[in-house]
Amino acid sequence: MLQILKILIILIIVVQTISCASFIAKAPENFAAYNENEGDTFRAISSDGVLYRVSAYKQKSEASMDFWREAFLLNMKNLNYKQEDSLNVSISGKATMGYIFSFANSTGQDLYLVVAVPNGNKMLVVEATGETSKFENRKKDILDAIANIKVN
Repeated sequence: MLQILKILIILIIVVQTISCASFIAKAPENFAAYNENEGDTFRAISSDGVLYRVSAYKQKSEASMDFWREAFLLNMKNLNYKQEDSLNVSISGKATMGYIFSFANSTGQDLYLVVAVPNGNKMLVVEATGETSKFENRKKDILDAIANIKVN
């Protein structure tokens, strides 16, 4: 009886964990995942320091993708990021907004990729950043990882 109770408790924990997850992500090729099961965030890093993160944030108020796009671009412009590219990617068949920005720092220039898609009452956000040349070498692997994210 005690063994059955233990199995039942484990099953309840597993079901709750699975049902709470809003996405399934894997590290891009040649990246190592870390802090994998920390809430609704997945992180990975390459050996040359390119960072990759997938997060789900509860939306305080739902708005159209056009609203989020305009608000995001205005915010990035106000933070002195320069838009380098727009991305045409999808996540689990859903259209996203996606951009690559550049920004100067004390040692040179970095690139910052962001892709976002609403998913129910959450916003799924994928980010990647790194020194420009290192990021460019990892870009295809990052985009492939984004294309393979599954949302629930």
